[in-house]
Amino acid sequence: MQTKYSAYLTIYLSLIFGIVLSLLFVFVEGAAIGAVRAQAELVADLGLDSVFAEYHRELLEQYELFYVDSSYGGVNGGIGMVEKHLSDYMEYNLNPEKDLHLLGQTTLLKLINPYLEIAEVSCASDDNCMVWKAQAVNYMKAVYGGDLAARVREQMDIVQSNGLDEKDVAGALKAQKQEFEETLLEKGIVEYGAESEEGYSYQKVSGMFDKIIGEGILALVMPEHASISGAVMEGGPYFSVRKKNGNINRGIGLHEGADRPDGLADELIYGAYLMKMCGNYRAPKNEGLLKYQTEYILCGYKSDTENLRGFVERLFALRAAANFIAISGDHAKRSEVELVSAVLCTLLTVPELTDLLTEIILGMWAFAESVIDVRQLLDGGRIALIKNSGDWSTSLSGLLKGNLSGGSNHASGLSYQDYLSIFLGLMNRDTKVARSLDIVEMDLRKTDGNEHFRIDRCMDYIKVHFGFEDAGGHEFVFSRKMCYASESF
Repeated sequence: MQTKYSAYLTIYLSLIFGIVLSLLFVFVEGAAIGAVRAQAELVADLGLDSVFAEYHRELLEQYELFYVDSSYGGVNGGIGMVEKHLSDYMEYNLNPEKDLHLLGQTTLLKLINPYLEIAEVSCASDDNCMVWKAQAVNYMKAVYGGDLAARVREQMDIVQSNGLDEKDVAGALKAQKQEFEETLLEKGIVEYGAESEEGYSYQKVSGMFDKIIGEGILALVMPEHASISGAVMEGGPYFSVRKKNGNINRGIGLHEGADRPDGLADELIYGAYLMKMCGNYRAPKNEGLLKYQTEYILCGYKSDTENLRGFVERLFALRAAANFIAISGDHAKRSEVELVSAVLCTLLTVPELTDLLTEIILGMWAFAESVIDVRQLLDGGRIALIKNSGDWSTSLSGLLKGNLSGGSNHASGLSYQDYLSIFLGLMNRDTKVARSLDIVEMDLRKTDGNEHFRIDRCMDYIKVHFGFEDAGGHEFVFSRKMCYASESF
């Protein structure tokens, strides 16, 4: 008698086992692919972290900003150098045991990186140096907070509303003096030496004009025993020249998500950054190639002496315009000048020229006061932008006797550095930032290993396309972005 057994359970389990085993293989394959992708992304992130960890130490030390120098201290630089460094870091992370020389070493994933391309970079000089300026402005806001530019903006408003940056007091005074003397000549008057009882004469007024305008402002305003740096630019070409000639590296400009520092407030904050980082006559940067770096940014000459002279002439012109406005509205001073002018014109037998001579003497008085003002500023004093009558250091009698001394420093008012800040705020923005990068290059080229430093080779943002492949032939392609302003994104 034969016994029949039912096999439906065995068949059912065999079918189910095949399905489960297939699903298990799918899970294993998915896990392997996931592990490989995770490793690929980790390797890419670690590589970028390593590249950005190679920020320029001297640039950070002197200017508090983070950039990768694509030349790595060499003569040449560019994206290819950064790609090489990134590839080397990734190779190490793909095969961390490679340098240990272990026998039989292997990795189950056998991940390789056959494709690597840096697709985008932001160079410090991009977009008229907006990349550099953006990081500098963000640094100032992070460290100091608040409205750093409020006081400078207030003083700039005073300058612009009164036209102090546009008035040519010297030109107007020269024209008035020429008109006055041509009229005297037409009347046959060639001698100007007739003096009043007080010893005043037009000859002394004319001599004072020649002394201030003819001898040069710098010689008149330098404080006693003061010295001037003899530093001169060497080397080059520096950034502003290369930029003008179109010989700079270029990236994409400000990357997506970066704040564009193109408003007036940001511009004044950048000015505050320059005042903090750069030297000037009152606070020279002795380790720099030029000591008076802010004056270089404003004037652009090759020596400290030329830059100081150029700025002092601008400062004197502004002070002359401000003092002329003040004296023109001072009824007591105007009345005093009108009386003297009437006496001198009577002595010269040209009473009809009294009003013209009044304007000339008022301008000369403003000039004489400006000489004292600038001298005090260079000596560490403070001078209000628009002075009150009681703040004046010179007198009419002193002026007419040829005296350009006197005065004392005021406790209130603006310092030499404050006036520098005002002029930085008023100057052309593109010229300002380009010359400031000249200063950066000058300073860094004086340090060891940075003789060939160029700011346009420095990067603070990178976008990279990666391509990986594992032992099974699976490909993994993705992109990564990183910058110093934020975390990887």
